[in-house]
Amino acid sequence: MRLMPKKAQRDAEKTRTRILASALALFAKKGYVHTTFTDIAARLKMTKGAVYWHFESKHALLTALIDEMLAKFRRQIVELLPTGETSFGGLSFPVVADMMVRNAVQIIGDPKGTAFFLLVHEQIQWADSSMESVRADLMRNERFGPWSALRTAVENDLREGRVRKDADPMQVASVCMAIFDGLVHARIAHVLQCDMEDTLRKSFTAVWESIRVNREGPAGAGTFLEKN
Repeated sequence: MRLMPKKAQRDAEKTRTRILASALALFAKKGYVHTTFTDIAARLKMTKGAVYWHFESKHALLTALIDEMLAKFRRQIVELLPTGETSFGGLSFPVVADMMVRNAVQIIGDPKGTAFFLLVHEQIQWADSSMESVRADLMRNERFGPWSALRTAVENDLREGRVRKDADPMQVASVCMAIFDGLVHARIAHVLQCDMEDTLRKSFTAVWESIRVNREGPAGAGTFLEKN
């Protein structure tokens, strides 16, 4: 098989990036169902065939967008790990909670982040049968995202004796994601009457206080208790 020249590879990657950006903008504005490859191509002044050359379907486009965002999240998580740590065994709830607060602030300040959030939470009918393959793909273990990071952190805290033995990692992660999604969405919709970052930090601190072992000592959540 003949390899593509480096310049051609770079050009193809740039085109792929442009297609993803166009798709994200249109998915967030028109909705996933109502956006076509023709729409995406027209926005870029390309042919529909050129878009198909890079992505075989809308599902492939959506999966690539999700991959891009999750890869960014994983990079942020890895940066929080202790030096030399190669697994996620070094994560703890306070560390991940702090990162989630910072992530929320980034979403609000980044048009692309806001568009992706709205796409996932408003413009996709996840219960629709046509989304079954995408849902299944997202549930694979290798898809390490915010929910997985929170669950892993609580599992680590359990092993290290930092939280009560009856703490349910899946439940804690689900509650935290509900808080995160609700506050970020309210901030984007301009209906939140209080400071999102401060409220999110206090909410995560309340969750931590409800599960940690030593309630009488220091909170142990200083990394996300106050704004930095």
